[in-house]
Formats: sequence, C-alpha cells, structure tokens
Amino acid sequence: MFKNKLFLIIETGYLFIFPLILLRFYPTFIHYRIYVLMGSLIYIFIVVYSQKITSKNLGLNPSRFFPATKALFIPTVLSMLLTFVFFQLARKWLIIPVLVEEIRTPSIAVSVLTYIFVSAPLQEFVYRGYLVSRLEIVSRNATFIKLYSAIIFMVIHTPFYNWFLPLGSLILGLLWTGNFLTYRNVYALMLSHTLIGATYIILMGMS
Repeated sequence: MFKNKLFLIIETGYLFIFPLILLRFYPTFIHYRIYVLMGSLIYIFIVVYSQKITSKNLGLNPSRFFPATKALFIPTVLSMLLTFVFFQLARKWLIIPVLVEEIRTPSIAVSVLTYIFVSAPLQEFVYRGYLVSRLEIVSRNATFIKLYSAIIFMVIHTPFYNWFLPLGSLILGLLWTGNFLTYRNVYALMLSHTLIGATYIILMGMS
C-alpha cells in the first residue's frame, strides 16, 4: 500500500494539504499550526513502525553531523545575512502582521526559544527525516524526492500570504533535502533551520 503513488498523494493531502484548506475557513487556526504538526506524529510513528523505517533512515543517528554541518555552514550564514539585508532594503515585503503579533505574545524571547527547541526540530523531523524516508518507499529518484519534499515545504508556508517565506522555503527545502540525502543527519538540518528561522523571527519581532 505504501509503495502506491496514489496512496502517497492521498497521504500528502491528509497530512499537509487538508490543514491548509481548513485555514481558509478558520484563519485563526494558523496560531495552532505547531499542534497540528505534533498531531501528525501519531500517524507518522504508525508508518515508521509498520514500514520498519530505522532511526538511521530518519536521520536520528548522530554520525556525520559534522560533515553535514560543514556543508551547510556557508549556505546558512549566507541565508542569515540575506535575510538581514532584505529586512533593511525591503522590510514591508517581509513583514507578516499575523506573525509579528504572535512573536510578541508573550515575548520575542519566548517565541525564539519555542522555535529553537520545538518548531524547527519538529519541522525537520517531519519534512526531511520522515517525508524523505516515506518518499523513498515509493521512489529512489533523488530529483523526485528533492522536488516533492521542497514543494510540500513551500506550500505549507503559503498561508502567510507573503512571497518571501514560500520562496525561501522552496530554496532551503531543496538545500536541506539534498544535504539529508547525502549525509542522512537531521540534527545538522535542525541547527541550520534554527539559525535562519530565528534570525527571521527576531528581525520581524523587532520591526
């Protein structure tokens, strides 16, 4: 069943597209997106167990952390710098009012810490560790896996109605998925994701 491409599409709709449709009718749900992502872990663990997906496949093996981090160092620093520069040159295009309000409640510090220790690690586990492993059950084509994973990652960032976030998510999604396929280490991706995302959050919260 899990090797069936049609089932993959149905599963993708259930896990990633259906929540976006709900947001169209209940926009306030956007503030609870992290809980929706946590809820998907129940289904994810069922798939992982039934398909015998190992912790190594999920990237939870600490080996190769340093090579993976080294490969991500320049792209991560560059992304942080570009985010800072864009905020200076085109701040109004990058500001997302609904997120600014959320970041400042209760404080920027709490939002950053939540992102560092919960949101970014959870996203990397789901969109790289799990999704890549899930896609490999259907196909071993690296191009297909990179595009599928990155496009899903881009799409889930579209409800913010901001061009910068989905575009950045697509580019970084391709980068992170490529790194994951090479080094199979999700911890390096969590670190990169955390640094880039936290930079965006801090700049937006201070705007």
